[in-house]
Order: sequence, then structure tokens, then C-alpha cells
Amino acid sequence: MPYNITKEVYDAISFEEGGSPHYVNLLANFIDEGLFINNKGELPMIKPINDYVAFIKSNVEAGNILSIKETEIKSDIRLFGHVGNIVSQYKLEAKSGLGKQIRYGVNLFQIIKQGNKWKVASMCWDDNDDESLLKISIE
Repeated sequence: MPYNITKEVYDAISFEEGGSPHYVNLLANFIDEGLFINNKGELPMIKPINDYVAFIKSNVEAGNILSIKETEIKSDIRLFGHVGNIVSQYKLEAKSGLGKQIRYGVNLFQIIKQGNKWKVASMCWDDNDDESLLKISIE
């Protein structure tokens, strides 16, 4: 069952100052053609998983991202045979050269079963600096 996918993804993305995300673990939870879709700006930023990892890695190495801690607040998982989705409300604490930032948002994971393992096909999100998106009802 895919009940630990969000924890594994959040743990892989999260890292303390002086460290870096666990890129191998992140990639292991996605299909090779997986997508990251950041839809919090004017236009969505859509990147294949490998491009997203390279984007994050270059920002960490350049010192633009110093630490990330992403934690799940609440989730809902719906499975339909070999496909499913996860709605995951989260808190993100990130530190950069500009200071610390706290964001609250919702990740939508589209998941598929490959053999005996569930993997993420896409992850899209929106977030704010307040908890307004968390008022969405998860039943």
C-alpha cells in the first residue's frame, strides 16, 4: 500500500543546513517519466523529475537554498485498482540567504502501481505564507 509515499518524498526533499536533499531516495519514489508541477505563480513551472532534481541541486550547491523541512499535516489517499491520488496538506520551512520562510500548501500526488511498488507519476502543488489552503476539506 502507498501509505508511506508522502513521508518518503518529504524526507527525501528535507535537509538541514550544511546538507542536501536525498536525491536518490526522491528519484526512487517516482516513475522515470515523473513530473513536478509548481502551480503557485502566474504560470505553472513543469519539470520532469530529473530536471527538477537538477534545479534543486544547483540551487543548494549555489547556496540559494540552505535547508528545507517539509512535513505532512493531513492526507487523503484514494486508490482505484493500480492508480490513485493523494491529497497532502503540508508545512514547508525553508531557509535561504534571504532568511527563513514558512509556507503552507497542498500537494496532489498522482500515483501508479508498478509491479509491487507504488510510485509517483506526478506531484503538483500550490502554497501560501498563510494557512488558507489548509481550510480545504479532506474527507
